[in-house]
Amino acid sequence: MAKQIFWAYVSFIEVSGGKTRPVLYIRQTETDYVVFRLTSQYANKSAFIQSKYIEITDWQQAGLPKPSWIDMVKTYQLPIQQTKLTYIGQLSDADMTALMKKLSILP
Repeated sequence: MAKQIFWAYVSFIEVSGGKTRPVLYIRQTETDYVVFRLTSQYANKSAFIQSKYIEITDWQQAGLPKPSWIDMVKTYQLPIQQTKLTYIGQLSDADMTALMKKLSILP
């Protein structure tokens, strides 16, 4: 799993349209980038949704403009041919370890 954070256009699920937002690059297939969305909207989410988020404690070091969380509700597939990724930064080792633990990759 990669640690890089990029700006990318992500489509909305429930309605048409989308927005440019930070994403955590996970991997890519032949046709898609696979990413987690990042969000700064945490406080107004339900306890269930909050339990699916991981705080990026070193958000400034990662190049993010404000406190942010990794949205692990689902991964997103962004078509490579239609997606421009603009590099922001990368997760710190501590934030990467927290993510791996949440994903049950590390004990």
